[in-house]
Amino acid sequence: MVDVLHKAVLLWEQGEERGLEELLRTAPFPQEALRQVAQDLSEILPQGDKEKQLLQGLLYGWETRTRHSERGLFEGEEGR
Repeated sequence: MVDVLHKAVLLWEQGEERGLEELLRTAPFPQEALRQVAQDLSEILPQGDKEKQLLQGLLYGWETRTRHSERGLFEGEEGR
C-alpha cells in the first residue's frame, strides 16, 4: 500500500493526472483505505517535511480525482 501511495505522490508531483487516476482506479486496495493511510502518514510526519507536503497535496484533490476515476473520466472522450 505504501508503494502505491509513493507512486501516487510522484505522479501527482509531476502533474501526471491521467496516470494518477489510472493508478488509483486499478490499485489492489480500496480507495478509501489508501486515502486514510495517506492521511495518517501526513499527520505523523513533521511540519516542513517534503513527503508530508506531497501527501497533503495529493489529499487535497483526492475526492474529486477518485470520483472522476470511478466514472471513467477519460473513457470515450477521444472524439471530443
